[in-house]
Amino acid sequence: MGEQILHPPLPQAEARIRVLHEDVTIDKFGWLRNRENPDVVQYLEAENLYAEQATAHLAEIKQQLIAEIDRRKAGGGSHPVTVGPFEYFRMQEDGLPHPAWWRRPIAGGANELVLDPNTIQGAAVFFTLGTFEPSDDGRYLAYSFDVVGNEGFELRVRDVSSGQDVWRDPARIGQAVWAADSQSLFFSQERSDRRQHDRIVRLDVEASKSEVVFEESNERLAVVIRRSHSGAWLFLNVVPGCDNTLRVQRGAAEVWCLASNDPRGRWRRIVTRDLGHQVYAEHWNDSFLFRVDDNGPDWRMVSAPIADPSPAHWKEIVPHRSGVTLEEVHVFDQHLVSLERECLRPRLVVYGRNGEVKSVIVPEETTCTLKVGVSAGGSYSVARHRFYSSQLVYSVSSFIRPDTYTEYDMANGRSKIVYQADVPGYDPSQYVATIVMAEAEDGVQVPISLIARRDRQPGGPVLLNVYGCYGTTRWPSFFSAPSCLHERLSLLDRGIAFGIVHARGGGEFGRRWYDVAIRDRKTVTYTDLIRCAETLVERGYAARDGIIIEGKSAGGGTVLATAALRPDLFRAVIAEVPVADIIDTELDFNMPFALAETAEYGDPRVRDEYRYMRAYDPYYNLDADRPLPPTYIDAAINDSQVLYHQPARYVAQRRFCAFDRDPALVFRTRMLGGHSGFSHGPAVVEEAAFHQAWILDQLDRTDSSR
Repeated sequence: MGEQILHPPLPQAEARIRVLHEDVTIDKFGWLRNRENPDVVQYLEAENLYAEQATAHLAEIKQQLIAEIDRRKAGGGSHPVTVGPFEYFRMQEDGLPHPAWWRRPIAGGANELVLDPNTIQGAAVFFTLGTFEPSDDGRYLAYSFDVVGNEGFELRVRDVSSGQDVWRDPARIGQAVWAADSQSLFFSQERSDRRQHDRIVRLDVEASKSEVVFEESNERLAVVIRRSHSGAWLFLNVVPGCDNTLRVQRGAAEVWCLASNDPRGRWRRIVTRDLGHQVYAEHWNDSFLFRVDDNGPDWRMVSAPIADPSPAHWKEIVPHRSGVTLEEVHVFDQHLVSLERECLRPRLVVYGRNGEVKSVIVPEETTCTLKVGVSAGGSYSVARHRFYSSQLVYSVSSFIRPDTYTEYDMANGRSKIVYQADVPGYDPSQYVATIVMAEAEDGVQVPISLIARRDRQPGGPVLLNVYGCYGTTRWPSFFSAPSCLHERLSLLDRGIAFGIVHARGGGEFGRRWYDVAIRDRKTVTYTDLIRCAETLVERGYAARDGIIIEGKSAGGGTVLATAALRPDLFRAVIAEVPVADIIDTELDFNMPFALAETAEYGDPRVRDEYRYMRAYDPYYNLDADRPLPPTYIDAAINDSQVLYHQPARYVAQRRFCAFDRDPALVFRTRMLGGHSGFSHGPAVVEEAAFHQAWILDQLDRTDSSR
């Protein structure tokens, strides 16, 4: 008997004609938006079944990869987070899916259980931590979590002494901070009709009463609540919804402040939005510190008197320097620390109380992830440090180095490693990281962070990761996305190099890097990726027809749009939860982030911007006469950022356009988890192994079998 021929599913087409700016488009699969329609679930399940059948031959190699990844699971614990008189830390108990939070007194004493996520209903299936904020005195813990995958974080307040939750809010919660009285909690919240935090709520835990204290009406802006490093002030930032150039300490269009020992007091506006600049505020000694972009996009730092912090009273501490991005400011009682980045290399600059430079810390790695302080690890947790201390704790993670925490004594210049992740069987000397510069179409040098085995032969296959949107940076890291080197070592050991393309549209070189690839210049991101791939071939790093590109979310849209421009250049494409229907997303303000995304891609209601988008939109540029490379696409039914039907409609349209339904297109929809995938358990490793098995399969296929 011959081999059974598999036929991909093809849902029914219900043509809907739209005329916009005299351009006619036909949307055959708009009905997939209706999740309540049983035919929608039936189609998604049919695609899952086809994916399972079409990749059944990968079972053996997938099991090998799962075993390899499992063997490299990192051991050890984590560096503790210090809040008030306690150190908080996580411990994993065998047989349970999630580590529990414990604490111990800094002065000495027994460990005490604070929070066990395994006891939360639904956490056995999915669990993501949002925020973890102990009160100053340690009596209360504010924590939030998501057990669905839709990032609808529920906030709870726990009385640690009794172990009972005394308050809860099921609304979509973001940041949460305590005032100095340890009973007033401020948190950001989403209204039901928007997809970004636009209000600040104050909760009196003792009285169990809450009230909205701030609400932003501009739909292009969001609000962030935070507390100064000194603990003396609360800052309320009004931030642009789409600019992620500096994600950790985002600049604000407007800043309000409130003394943290007066939580029921009146908020004071210290930076007005009519100033026209982005500002990040901190508190040091008797002044406010502002990181501000008034003198240029790379930021400078000024101080201002607390009584009148208007621009007329600004005193410069660190000047604007073209090409040196002032990314973060961290304040200690006697020291000031800035995180700067020149080209790709980060550094920490330590200043004394009088503003003099005391030391400069430069990691060995040219590109890496450098973080100051210790975070609880939640989606809305910020890194913190002891304010009344000379001990600076920072972490470095790179392609080569697993996460390493160093304690640097700013008073005497001594440092020591206080924690390093242990990866069984990993030998860093077997791998080499480098940077390759590619010349873009306009002559700009675009960097590629690249890693491979030291004994890899030149001209082998390369997997390239790209994002290039919203000013978001993508730095090499051993455990975190997009690198996830602890999983990708299996590919490196099989001769595949891995790289991150720092395409414009991202924020790797500051605001300029972002601004030159948005709206009517968005295709610069795609042509940067093309030139990077071509350069790797030209310089012998990659084999022609040996490059696979991957991207997630907006990065998934990047690789789909780029592959449509140059389908001959790429061996295969991986698009995870991709923004695959850009125009339709922008036209529907009920979609998550649709309004904010008009600042990224343009507004299709404007004729010229529509025609520009129309030329590259992945959904409306599918053509039977232009076959695309083999492609893996996934979605998540509970995804609240890229809704499941965005990739699903693209897949259905692509199958409809191909005479053979494009059998090399594989589409899987996760029925559990959300935008970031599964939260824990064997499914996490299975997902990584599946991706790698699919990659290896595409590279093993001959041209005739593709």
